[in-house]
Amino acid sequence: MFEPTVKRLLQGEFVCEVSAEACFRWLRQPGNAQTVDDFLGQLGYRLGHSQNQLAYFAAYADIDAEARADIRRLFQQFKWELQPVVEWLDLMMQCQRRDAALNPGDAISFSGLLQAIENNQSLADRLQGFARFKDFLSSDDSAKGRLEKLLKTLSHWGYLTLASRDTLVYQVTGKLDYFYQALQFIQENEALPLEQREDEAQQAELF
Repeated sequence: MFEPTVKRLLQGEFVCEVSAEACFRWLRQPGNAQTVDDFLGQLGYRLGHSQNQLAYFAAYADIDAEARADIRRLFQQFKWELQPVVEWLDLMMQCQRRDAALNPGDAISFSGLLQAIENNQSLADRLQGFARFKDFLSSDDSAKGRLEKLLKTLSHWGYLTLASRDTLVYQVTGKLDYFYQALQFIQENEALPLEQREDEAQQAELF
C-alpha cells in the first residue's frame, strides 16, 4: 500500500478511513507512517495529520519562497471555502435535528435531507441562499437540484464521499477534522497578516 498512499498524499489528497480506507489503515500500522514520512522528507515534505488523527496529508517540511507562495494560495482557498462549509454544517444540524456538528464517518442521506427541506420553508430558504456562492449555483432551481449541487460541490472539495450510489448516502470524510483544526487557527490568528513569517510558519503546520 506504500505506492498508492504516497501518490494520494503527493496529489494533495487527504487520506482518511472514509476516502481511502485501505491506505488509512495501512498508515495506522506500526512503522508505516514513519516510512512514508522518511520518503516524503526526501521530497521536502512531511507526513501531517489532523488534530484527532482522522486524516493524513502531506505538509511542507521546510518553508522556502516557493513553499510560502503555495501555502498562501492554499490558505486563501481554505478561507474561500470557510463560510459555505460552516453554513452547510449548520444546515445539516437543522435538517437532522441534532445538537452536535457533523463528524468524520457520519452518514448523510440525500432523500432524508430533501424531505426535511421540502417540509420546512426556512430550510428551503437557507438552501437557496447557497446560490450566492458561485461554486454552489445550480441551473436547477428546485430543492432537489440545489441539494444535489450542494453535496456534489462538497464532495469535489473533499468533505464528502458518495458511499452508496443506489441510496445516495454520503459519508463525511476526515477532511472535516482538519477543517475544525484550521477553523480554530483562523479564529486565533485572523488579525495576523499573511505576509508575516511567523504566521506562515504556523500555516505550514496545517499545509
